[in-house]
Amino acid sequence: MGPVSVLPKYQRQGIGSALVREGLSRLRALGAQGCALVGPPEYYQRFGFKNDPALVHEGIPQEVFLVLPLGDSQARGVVVFHEAFAAQA
Repeated sequence: MGPVSVLPKYQRQGIGSALVREGLSRLRALGAQGCALVGPPEYYQRFGFKNDPALVHEGIPQEVFLVLPLGDSQARGVVVFHEAFAAQA
């Protein structure tokens, strides 16, 4: 999931939280088993995201790589985001 962003003048109104909740709701409806993102833990922990040492994304600091299981299984390994999220040169 991501990136989630709200213009500063509209922050602290619940818009970002609503976007995250809606995104997670759509993932659940699709039958997704989990969600991974890169972001500030102090924000995303409120939705249940945690740092999981069993999952890594090479090149991203572990402390900002967060996951939220949506099913009963425990994922392990190396995560690779879709190429659409790759940095453009």
